[in-house]
This record gives sequence, C-alpha cells and structure tokens, in this order.
Amino acid sequence: HRARPSLRSRRCPPCRQFTPIFGEIYKELKSRGKNFEVVFASSDRDEASFAEYHGEQPWLAMPFANRDLKNKLSAKYKVQGIPTLVILDENGDVITKDGRSAVMKDPEAFPWTPPTLAEALGESFVRADGSEVSLASIAKSGANVGVYFSAHWCGPCRQFTPKLIEAYDKMLGDPAKPFEVIFVSGDRDEAGFKEYFGSMPWLAVPFDDEKRRDALNEYFGVQGIPHFVMLTPELKMINPNARGSVMSDPTCEEFPWRPKLVTDVDEDCEGINETTTVVLLMEECGDDWDDLTAAITAVAKDVKDAEEARGEDERSTLFMTVTETGGGIGAQLRKLCGLGRAASGVPQLVLLDLGVGGYVKLESKDVTKDAIATLLADYRAGKLELQSPNAAR
Repeated sequence: HRARPSLRSRRCPPCRQFTPIFGEIYKELKSRGKNFEVVFASSDRDEASFAEYHGEQPWLAMPFANRDLKNKLSAKYKVQGIPTLVILDENGDVITKDGRSAVMKDPEAFPWTPPTLAEALGESFVRADGSEVSLASIAKSGANVGVYFSAHWCGPCRQFTPKLIEAYDKMLGDPAKPFEVIFVSGDRDEAGFKEYFGSMPWLAVPFDDEKRRDALNEYFGVQGIPHFVMLTPELKMINPNARGSVMSDPTCEEFPWRPKLVTDVDEDCEGINETTTVVLLMEECGDDWDDLTAAITAVAKDVKDAEEARGEDERSTLFMTVTETGGGIGAQLRKLCGLGRAASGVPQLVLLDLGVGGYVKLESKDVTKDAIATLLADYRAGKLELQSPNAAR
C-alpha cells in the first residue's frame, strides 16, 4: 500500500501538526513489517524550504523541481487544500482521498479502507413523524435515491430545498419516476435539525447518528452544502453533483438527472475548478450553433464512453459551452484567458486545467470535432504547455 501524494508544505500550520503524528504512525507500521510507503509531494515555495522540511520526514519525496508532476497529481486527486493524504492500494487504485481524517480517527485501521456505500448509508432512516423506513424497502420499490447534504443555517440550502421539494412532489406517486431522498443534516443541534427536517417530505439519517452522517460526508467527498447526489436503486452513481441538474429542470423531464455530456457554463459549471474542462465559446455564432454543439458533444461522448470502458466513475474531462454575451461566467473566462470580445461568426476553444493552474487555447478558428479531440489528446500527451491565467489579467 502507498500513501501518495502526501501533499504538505513547511509553511502550513496544519501540516506541521499532522506530519509528526503521521511520521510516528508510519514508523510503527514499518516496524511491524507492513507493506506501506509514503511519497511526499511538496507545496513549499522553494527548494531550500522543501529540503529542510523533508529532512524531518522518514519517507520518500518527489523531486522538488518536478513541479509539473506535482501539479498533475494535485489535479488528478482534486486536492483542494493541504495537508492532503491519498491512500492507494498496491495497484495504484484509490482507497481513500481523505487519508488524513482516516489516520487521525483510527491510526490502527491500516490501510484505512472506508466503508462501502451500503455500510455508510445504514439499514434504516426516519421520517419527520418519527416512523422508520428500511434501506431494503427503498431498494425493493425500485426508487432512484437522492442523498441531500444540507442545513437550516445555510442560505443556498434554503434556496435549493424548496426546488427539490417541488421536484419530489411532482414525482410522488408516479410509477414511471420512483424517487426517494435521504437528508444528511449539517445542522449544529437537534433543534435546528428538527425544525428544518419538519419542512421536508422525505427521509433522513437520524441526527444523533453522527458517525453515519460523517461516513456519508466522507464517502461522497462533500466540501460544501447544499450538495445533492443521485444514485440508482442498486446504489450505483448517477450524478455526484446533481444540484445544478435539478435547478435547470423544473419540469423534471430529465430525471434522474444524469450528467449532461455538455453543459452551458452559466447554467451548470460544477467541477470546472478542479477538473480538466474543454470550453467552446460561441456567443456570436448563432448560424453555426448546431454544428458546433454537435462537434463538442461527439467528443464528449467519445471521452465518456472511454471512461466507462475503463470502469471510471468520476469524469476526467468536462465539456462546456458559452452562449450568452455580456456578464456571467463566460465573460470571466474571456478575461481569464485573454480572449477578448466575442466576434461575429468566430468560435473560440480553450482547455482549462485550473486545478493545475492554467489553460491552453486552440489558435485555429476552425473548431471541428477533430480539432477539439486533437487539442485534448495533445494536452493529455504533454505536448501543450499551460498558460498562466494571471498573464491574461
């Protein structure tokens, strides 16, 4: 088993707290003959700081000069802050991306394999009236399951909850759209939970079962609320970020809200900050919208099919369009990438990798399926160098 990357920096106080604790755990595991290694991926500002900090550590490190590899690993594992500890098995497959919490919670639980989804969900849930519903009965009903992370104190949650209730009520009793929602509370106390849950028509994990609520937050990697996940009746992933899909589908025609191959940035740009994203800007290309949309959709489908063939649940590349002029996310992207104003009949294509810290753009104005696929393939092959967004500001 490997812990890789262990992303830390000497200047980071939480890192300074965690590193010596983890160092002792590492040495203890090695003394017991456990098959375990750690690779340190530094976020230090310079080689001297890296060398000093690594000198305190008992494990391996990536060469500090290899910043490109470190950035790619940060993007691959969607690192949002440090310290981050990713635990891999002997085949390089992820055991958990939240190794830090797992290690601190139970140092003896090596290799810190998290519970399955069924184990994290538990066997039963409650309604606001106190009655219980079993997971087995939900599965037997054939219902698609939404897992809703929310809290009454959260402003965006109070905006989304009524929309989700409307969707739930629309499908209630519709045999063609069996649907159940499980609320996982982030409320600070039971009184707040009861008040908020009392307005909801669905199920919840009992508030006093903090262990189960924590396990579900960990399992789905919840970084903020509201967060809404859609699952099949067999508890297979449909959409790990379904909130935007619900908000943009008031008639529920697109239920169970599978991720769209291509989204408009101003409708749903979920994941753009941490996932490689191909963006086609075509605000002033009305006559060519259909052809351009078909081109990027065809590439998106090919990429998605390849991901599924590899058995990957998470999308490695997102595809988005910009169709609205003026403000919004599209205008921010134009400024970020130094694209200037949209010109009549001229589409523009950029590939964003903001997790790594940059972008590349297609220099040709001829945006076709082949051009989009080639840009992505060349970037994946390391043939294209990212430009810094700072240079465009």
